[in-house]
Amino acid sequence: MRKLTSYNEDNFRQIEQYEGISVVRFSAPWCPPCQASEEMFSLFVERLGDDIQTGKVNVDQAPVLTTKYEIWGLPSVLIFHEGQLVKRIPGVKSPAVYAQAIADIKKGQ
Repeated sequence: MRKLTSYNEDNFRQIEQYEGISVVRFSAPWCPPCQASEEMFSLFVERLGDDIQTGKVNVDQAPVLTTKYEIWGLPSVLIFHEGQLVKRIPGVKSPAVYAQAIADIKKGQ
């Protein structure tokens, strides 16, 4: 089972410096939609290739990142390519939405 790396201000540079695609979920333990969709997102991440970096950010533990990336709704999935934010997907979405966003990014490479 693939594990989601927990990111915060101390280690998020790994995402910002990664030379590929990264998928990061911003959520909070007190957020009912976040909790309800966590397992679905984890199952989606397990199907991704090893070339895609994945992680999660607890907004309560990373207020600077939450502000920097303008996270207003939870959960929010941010997709980075070459360290740059290229797609923001707010709210609970199906795995197909995330997969399509990644496919679109790969097409543009």
